[in-house]
Amino acid sequence: MGRTFAVSIITPERSLFDGEALYLSVPGGAGSMGILPDHAPLLSTLMPGRFELRIPSSEKAVFFKTQKAGFIEVKRNVVSILLDAGDSAPILIP
Repeated sequence: MGRTFAVSIITPERSLFDGEALYLSVPGGAGSMGILPDHAPLLSTLMPGRFELRIPSSEKAVFFKTQKAGFIEVKRNVVSILLDAGDSAPILIP
């Protein structure tokens, strides 16, 4: 298993994900962004779209899709994502 970082994806209604990740891709305000361990500190808006999450316990990616915007903060191997609404749900893709 490679290095990981902590990810928390929440909405005002509920937590969608709280755990470790190997890789995260998000629809940033200025375009798609990829996050790996030891990423530089970052604060950005998020656009509606698809989030890809690679977790150590699965060979398959976990995808989240939202029709609402949000925010992302990356700081010291901790990624916090706040989405504007709870229209998101994880989808396992084979």
